[in-house]
Amino acid sequence: MYVLRDLEELSEKPLALSGGGMFLVSLLDGKRTAEQVRELFQKSSGAEIQTAVILDLVRALDDSGYLETPETAAKRKKSLELFKASGRRPAVFAGPAYPAEPPALTEALGGYFTAESGPGKAKAPAPAKPAPLGLVAPHIDFGRGGPAYAWAYQALSERRAPDAIVSFGVAHVSPDTPWVFTPKDYETPFGAMSVDAPLYDALSKKVWYDPRADEWTHKNEHSLEFQAVWLRYLWGGKTPPWVPILVSSFERLSPDEVPSKAAVLEKAIKDFADVLKAEMDAGRRIMVLAGIDLAHVGPRFGDDLELTPELEKKIEGEDRKSLVDAMALDADGFYRSVIADEHWRKVCGLSALYTSLRLIKELGGSSAPPGRLLTYGQAPDPAGGIVSFASAVFDAKS
Repeated sequence: MYVLRDLEELSEKPLALSGGGMFLVSLLDGKRTAEQVRELFQKSSGAEIQTAVILDLVRALDDSGYLETPETAAKRKKSLELFKASGRRPAVFAGPAYPAEPPALTEALGGYFTAESGPGKAKAPAPAKPAPLGLVAPHIDFGRGGPAYAWAYQALSERRAPDAIVSFGVAHVSPDTPWVFTPKDYETPFGAMSVDAPLYDALSKKVWYDPRADEWTHKNEHSLEFQAVWLRYLWGGKTPPWVPILVSSFERLSPDEVPSKAAVLEKAIKDFADVLKAEMDAGRRIMVLAGIDLAHVGPRFGDDLELTPELEKKIEGEDRKSLVDAMALDADGFYRSVIADEHWRKVCGLSALYTSLRLIKELGGSSAPPGRLLTYGQAPDPAGGIVSFASAVFDAKS
């Protein structure tokens, strides 16, 4: 069986389909008639089907809100208008992905520090080290990656809080604009992550397009919400403000080369760096946070291959080679190692981590120390696949 779920949340009804039903759905392109769909289905599958069955499926899709109709368009418009008018980005995954009540969430997050693959120690009661320049944390769900998050945020607890955070998450729906900005505070069960308005303004002015053109991407994206939860858990009411930015794929602007060879991307990254260096020159401590995962391999992600221990080892080997470049702040080397062999690992955090590495290196200067890989992990995807992730910290030079 296949289950359709509306990621825009315009429909709250999941719809279960057989393999044949899913194939029929794939033939509905908005142009073919029911008779044409019937003929194509029979030609492709060799199985006969009645037009009435197709029409019944169409009615079921329509009743559940899965057809692109004027009614769906109206619901989408209303949903986006409500989102844009709000000053807050709701904690949409509180409840479905993690406990919505602070006591239960505190207990769950605290347990990851001493979990089997966690750091083995609780968050530090008092920070002793300077604020880091950068932090890399996963964005996989807490159930599978909670201990890996704990490695990152335990290390962060040992360091003093920065004055502001610039956080780069993954825009999984791949909108057209490469960096997607929002001035909205991110809500969490522990309180909202407030936006550093002056820093937001300075950074958002450095892109060549409307920085909020694809702001809707923030509405249902988890990669930054999960970081907001951990940051508020760590520092509570003393959490510094941030600028939350979702990063789409750079490959449409730089299909065959590293992003530094694409003039518009390179100029924007350098302009971002100038803004952040000016903040640091003024005495503010800035931390760059990347909420990223690594490889996505397996049938769930379109691969026709068997999931074996040998494949897991191969993925880890290639991931670790890429992470060597990342820890050395060699952003171009990291990017090239990931896209090699037709980007077979499908690293979803590629563009977000590339941006982060470039900015961390600029903030650290020519003598920036390398990053420290804290942990690496893999988890199975329930639908058939392997997802990998890592945590790392980049300290300022002493």
